Amino acid sequence: MRIRPIFMTIALHSFVAGIGLASGGCSSGGPDDHPAAQTTGSGGGGGSTGTGTGASTSASSGAGGASSASGSSAAGVGGAGEGGGGGAAGGTTSASGGSEGGGGSAELPDVTVYIAGDSTVQTYVNSALHQAGWGQMLGEFFDERVRVDNRAIGGRTARRYIDEGRLDDVLEDIQSGDYFLVQFGTNDSNKTATYEHDGKTIPYYLDPATDFKSYLERYITGAQARSATPVLVTPPPRRSCSGDSHQFGNGLAAHSQAMRELGDELDVAVIDLNAKTLAHLNSIGCVAAGEDFFLVRADGSVDGTHFNETGARVMAGLVADGTEDAGLTLAQYRK
Repeated sequence: MRIRPIFMTIALHSFVAGIGLASGGCSSGGPDDHPAAQTTGSGGGGGSTGTGTGASTSASSGAGGASSASGSSAAGVGGAGEGGGGGAAGGTTSASGGSEGGGGSAELPDVTVYIAGDSTVQTYVNSALHQAGWGQMLGEFFDERVRVDNRAIGGRTARRYIDEGRLDDVLEDIQSGDYFLVQFGTNDSNKTATYEHDGKTIPYYLDPATDFKSYLERYITGAQARSATPVLVTPPPRRSCSGDSHQFGNGLAAHSQAMRELGDELDVAVIDLNAKTLAHLNSIGCVAAGEDFFLVRADGSVDGTHFNETGARVMAGLVADGTEDAGLTLAQYRK
């Protein structure tokens, strides 16, 4: 047996100590057809300017780079990636599969968050009524490493967005490591509205248990094929209340539940904005919701579907909170 000289042991301990090593309803629910106004940037500047950019993060691993949810592998920075195995010790499990390493946030790369959705999400510029969607406010809740690209547009369903080539446009731009937040259901629940496409009249309505899930799956697989992280966002409820009640109805419960189920089936993160918004509305009550949350029209009546800047900002905060609930690395970019 080799015996280390005593003076070397003493010298080694002195050296380590010296350098200090450390261990390591009011609304009829009609289609929300509003013109889109998209801007990019880091925040929603009082609602007049917005950010848009919903991107999904890549299913990259922590140190050791394991395969992503889509089958490709990429080296994570400080174990920041979603979906790949082999994250750093102590990392949390991501909703999209695999483990997230617990690397330091200072080393996290810049990411883009792309968003697909309808008029409750889209960006409004210089709205005389101070109308806003939560997508234009989302950048306010993250630091400068997050760019939000809001591609939401009014009057769209999960199917119509695809029919018009908008999903293809997002998938052409999205990169490995980005996030893709997807919220539909507001128009997909409308059983009377229609739209025209390629000479055909197509219904807005998508059955939540079947067609709605099928179209949403195309957003998910498209993002995953590009090593981006898809995130489903359940649609917020309408202002279905009366008097000074603190109990709101939830006409979008079925489509919200379908998104939760799809998230479980495909192991994809879900931000339950429907449940979060409903809880907030029940807490503030019908009167307050009609005064400074939902949009007030020029004639003084309350729009029970869309939101003013205050309401949109509250919902953006709930979405940001949801990134933590879902165990997404995106939460590490919070301000």
